[in-house]
Parts: sequence; structure tokens; C-alpha cells
Amino acid sequence: MRFTFLALLAGLVSASPALAGPDNSFAVRDVRVFDGLRTIPHANVVVRDGRIAAIGRDAAIPRGLSVIEGAGKTLLPGLIDAHVHVFPGAQRDALRFGVTAELDMFSLTATFGPWRAQRDSRGRVTAADTWSAGIGVSAPGGHPARMLPPGQAMPVLTDPADAEAFVAARVAEGSDYIKIILEHEGLGNPREQLPALSRETVCAAIAAAHRHKRKAIVHISVREDARAAIACGADGLAHLFGDAMPDAALLREARRRGVFFETTLSVIAGVAGAPFATGLAADPRVAPFLTANQDRTMTVRFPTPHPESFPTVLAVARALHAAGIPLLAGTDAPGPGTAHGVSLHGELQLLVQAGLTPAEALSAATALPARYFALAGRGRILRGYRADLLLVEGDPTMMIGATLAIAAIWKNGYKVDRSPN
Repeated sequence: MRFTFLALLAGLVSASPALAGPDNSFAVRDVRVFDGLRTIPHANVVVRDGRIAAIGRDAAIPRGLSVIEGAGKTLLPGLIDAHVHVFPGAQRDALRFGVTAELDMFSLTATFGPWRAQRDSRGRVTAADTWSAGIGVSAPGGHPARMLPPGQAMPVLTDPADAEAFVAARVAEGSDYIKIILEHEGLGNPREQLPALSRETVCAAIAAAHRHKRKAIVHISVREDARAAIACGADGLAHLFGDAMPDAALLREARRRGVFFETTLSVIAGVAGAPFATGLAADPRVAPFLTANQDRTMTVRFPTPHPESFPTVLAVARALHAAGIPLLAGTDAPGPGTAHGVSLHGELQLLVQAGLTPAEALSAATALPARYFALAGRGRILRGYRADLLLVEGDPTMMIGATLAIAAIWKNGYKVDRSPN
């Protein structure tokens, strides 16, 4: 998004190496389960060697297995943030709040090996799994190139005829999907017009991504750019627009083409100057687990807030959802008013504020991103899936804020240390 502080993106986070540790096998007895799509009021969940071995009211718990009592608690799939930008420590911050997977939407990196190795591993790790777009497709002098520190540069696309070579280079580097920036407005100044990709270039980049069997995710911030991206064949749109409500034609075409939206309500609230993140950071269920950097990015004040945009964005989210268009929960961390991990819990609250039920919001951060980004074995609590799990007190399918009452987190079946140090 044009509000993201791209200077934070120059650093990279390496995946955590596998560590020796205790057996990643256990059971949770008589727990409410939200499996990513539906709720099971009472169930035993058995984990063997880091995978779900059994789930059900009468699932037998093998003798000798460590047992956690689940009465009064809810077991959820590990959360998935569908829109972040990584920097040193980001994935560790995410995991400490039950976010077990992150989808990076623009990184100045060409080294994806450690991230891929961790995703394939079932070892004991200390960071969320990561997928990445790597370097996105953008225009010379536009967003986000103009936000780079002096002396730093990145590849840009100048001609639709060069789209194939540009995308092929990203795929060779290891990009899991292709991010395309369609942005005309300046950072914090909607009246400042930036160089932007032409519609022909956007269409060419999307077509190249599809030839390379990669999804094409297009960054937009206004309705007409959303319409253009959908017409060009985008798989998903990064961010919700706030300049106008979607009309019937846009809703119809997005639904027909199966386009999803990454919501990023958290950063839009931050840009609007809403005090939402400050309250979240001060929550006693949150504050003890924040690093100094998380606290800083959550409470930073955007220099030129735009409060008028936020109610419209909430209304746009409501309209898209009512039209049956998939919403994937993403935060745009670490943009203003956001931090990795914790802000996804805030995003869930904002989605409920926009009109989703708590269960629908939870699906937007579990089953739906796993489905649309083909994250195998993640986003659901099903037999054979990874034991990336979040146990909370209470029932977040009724009261979404209960996701912050974290009782335990497991990654690959290993319990996560929540210490911020």
C-alpha cells in the first residue's frame, strides 16, 4: 500500500533452523474446535509427530500422551496474515501471537531458500512460515520505488513488452506469486500524482504471471484501478479502496472471475488516525508480549491522517462480503498503526465491525488464505494437517476479541515460547 514504510523492507528475516526439542505429540481434550470453516462444540484433538492424527467427540487419546484440558477453551488453526512486509524479527513477532504463516507482498530479496526450507520442515522453529512475492512490478519513479533510501534501487517495468522477462526474473528468484503495483497517488497526499503502470502493462504482467503459473496480486487504492485490475485478470487485489462504493458491475465482474481482496483494514485505520491500534497495544492480553519495535509501529502517528476514508472502507468491505466476494484478512504490517502478529487480531475485530460474523472473520484468517494461496496442510484443523494451532480462552466464534486470550500456541506440534526477548 502507498502508506507502507518501505524502508523497513530492506532487511530480511531468515527462517528459524530446526532445533532439538521434546516430542511434538499431545492431545487437547474436550475442547471447542473452530476448524477454519465450522465449529465442533466438543472434541478431542490428537496430535502425533506434528500433525493432526484424530479429531472428534469420541476420538481416542492414546495412553501416555500428554493431555491439555480444553474445557472452556477454543482450538483454532494457526492464523495466516495474507498481507505483510517482512523485516528482521517480523516472523518471530508473528508467531508469538499465533500467526503461524505470513504472505509477504513485497520484499527486496532474492533469497527465498531458508523460507522454503522452513515451510517444508516439521521441525521446531521460532518463526512463522513465509511465502513472498519478492520484488513487485512497479513503474519508474512511482510507488514504492520513490520511498527507497537514497542510493538504493530496484528493478522496475517500463514497457508491456518487457513484462515476460520481468516476471520470469522474479520466478527465477523464487517468488511464490507476483505483486503488481497500480498506484497513482502520493504518500499521504492524494492530490500528488505519481508515475504509474499503464493498463496495458498491468495486463501484460498479469498474463506473464499466469504463464509462469503464479497468481497475480494487484495493489490498488481507488475503485477505478480495482476495476481495471479485475478486467485484466487479477487473481486478487491488495487493499480495499475508499474513494467510492463498488457499483453493481464491479461486484458482478469480481464475483464472476473469482477475485479476492486482501483487507488491510488495520493499516487503513492507522492512516486514518484512528486510535484503534493504541488501544490494542495497551490491552493487558497484548502489552506483555510486545517487543519495543512492535509497540513503536503500532503507536506511530501518520503525519497527515485521512479520517474521512475509513468509514467508506468499512462500507466497501461490507458490500464486497455481502456480494459473496472473498475477503482475506491481511494487515500490511508494519505500516502505520500495525505490527506483525498482534495486528491480525485487530484485523479480525475490524472485519466484524465491517459486518462479518466472528466465524466468517476467523475463516478470513485461516481457511480462506490457505485455499486461495494453496498453502497445503494449513488453515484447517483436519486429519493429516500440520499441528499449527492456537488455543484461546472463551469462544471467539461468538466474541472475536477472545482470540487475544491466548492459552497456548503450537507450530508443527511444538509449543511456542511467547517471550518477547
